[in-house]
Amino acid sequence: MKGKFIVFETKAFYKLIEEVVHRVKKEDKTLKNEQTSDWVNATEAKQLLGIKSTGKLRKLLYDNHIVASQHGRTILYSRKSILVFLEKNKI
Repeated sequence: MKGKFIVFETKAFYKLIEEVVHRVKKEDKTLKNEQTSDWVNATEAKQLLGIKSTGKLRKLLYDNHIVASQHGRTILYSRKSILVFLEKNKI
């Protein structure tokens, strides 16, 4: 079997490598965004629920409509419980 060779100038070779690295990084970011966490912070929880008020978010929590976990001052909200709440209340 005869081998085939492709010849690059040094600058063209490094340009190709940069493009490949750029595409791999872009693909990696897309995969990370798709692999979402089971727990979200208040900002993400409000986005999921379509609300702007932290008070409304806390009321949903205190009324046991959604689930949260607290460690120290950090409160994380269960993405699954938010999605279940939205599903139960769809019209």
